[in-house]
Amino acid sequence: MAIVTPPGDMKEYKKSAEEENNDASMRTMLLEMEEHSQFPNTCKKLFSAGYFVVFGWRPFILCMDLNELDVSTQKTIWPYYFPRAIFAFAIILAICMGLAIGALCVWHYYLIMTAQTTVEFYNNHYDKAVCKSQGEIFVNMYDFGPLENFKRFFNICEQYPWYTLFFPMPVPPKGTGRVYEKCQEFYMLPESSQRAHVLSQQESQDIEDIKDI
Repeated sequence: MAIVTPPGDMKEYKKSAEEENNDASMRTMLLEMEEHSQFPNTCKKLFSAGYFVVFGWRPFILCMDLNELDVSTQKTIWPYYFPRAIFAFAIILAICMGLAIGALCVWHYYLIMTAQTTVEFYNNHYDKAVCKSQGEIFVNMYDFGPLENFKRFFNICEQYPWYTLFFPMPVPPKGTGRVYEKCQEFYMLPESSQRAHVLSQQESQDIEDIKDI
């Protein structure tokens, strides 16, 4: 025996004015969270990339911090609430996550030192092979050297010294997110090569913009 109740109509369940105000406030808050958490354009990426890279190593350190563990094989009674298997699984999971996050940090720092994005890395790798086969020299127009690239990415200058990286303070990045300075070696190339490099970088930027949509 079962009781069947009609679904009714939405008009029968009208919300009060207070509930509608709460829903509107919640919707506004979710939209603000979505706006700040996603990166629909390069400018938002530009202002958030530095913070992501600086604080990316902290989860790696936390996952690798096993100094506080006091697990001895000589103890006959397990002193912890969780079983040994779950405890061992947590340690293995922390090590795996730490290695994954560490590899991610190393990859991003490599991209910073070489002044590339992930898409530009693959494009530059292909262009470098093409230039080598044609007997030409490939030049990354944004590469000022590892140390200078690091300073430019984090905007380390007289106004913002190196120790500002360790303080939770807003440091605006260099550039507008669309136009960047080019290295001196780039201007030593022939004009035809310069135009080809610029067009290639514009295509890479368009791909990045499509990924963000």
